[in-house]
Amino acid sequence: MTGPGGGGPSTGGGGIQVDMRRRETSKNLLKIDWKHPVYAPDLGKVETGRTTTGAAFTALPRDKAFVEISEDGDDRPLLVLRECTKCKGSDAALLSRKLDNEKTVLMTRWFRCVKLPTDVLEKDHPFRNLFAEEHPPHLFLCDKHGKNVIPLDGNQAQTLLWKEMSKVLKERYDRDAKKAIKEIRRLLNKFDLLDYKEDEYMARLDDELVKNGPKSSKAKKLRKQIDKVRKERDAMKKKERKLFDLKLREPKASD
Repeated sequence: MTGPGGGGPSTGGGGIQVDMRRRETSKNLLKIDWKHPVYAPDLGKVETGRTTTGAAFTALPRDKAFVEISEDGDDRPLLVLRECTKCKGSDAALLSRKLDNEKTVLMTRWFRCVKLPTDVLEKDHPFRNLFAEEHPPHLFLCDKHGKNVIPLDGNQAQTLLWKEMSKVLKERYDRDAKKAIKEIRRLLNKFDLLDYKEDEYMARLDDELVKNGPKSSKAKKLRKQIDKVRKERDAMKKKERKLFDLKLREPKASD
């Protein structure tokens, strides 16, 4: 059995590596929560890849499009990515294929992440006006109403991406995201150790049950060790939730 941090690869879309050493609890925290909005005013019929109505599709006004990709009660800034034929089904426009993506993925937790299909650039697509520029960005950051847009071309350096994401987070949240990420990554290491311990104890328990049955003193001791690990993890999950709560600021009157 491998030691802590010896788990299999954790990947983003398209097989992009996040951190190949992470174990289960950490891997579950290193997933981007993509939203895939579909504009369907009357749910008339559904075609592959897009929902349509009986009437012909038309591009929504830009402000209406932002209303449709947002959600009441979710005031987080937006990270909007459009797929292209080359990156379809992956997160290649956001994540690096060569560098560590943990920081990027953790930062996305403070954005509402929206992924739109390749046909979003068609003139009649409801969300076409989200990318109305002559040279549309591959992804962009903005507030939930579509203001303060920061366009990115999908080939941006990781350091530039972090700089722009940090700029938005500093504007919208009270607490320091940079400091929180450092603490969260330390927490991930602790989660990895606890997951390793639980796996190890569970394997020993299985062996002991086969050899000596459920009433053996060793099996009882192993169950207590497993319970202790799980209680430690539950306590750390509470700390995790506090670290992720950066206290989103109320929108300004002008927003």
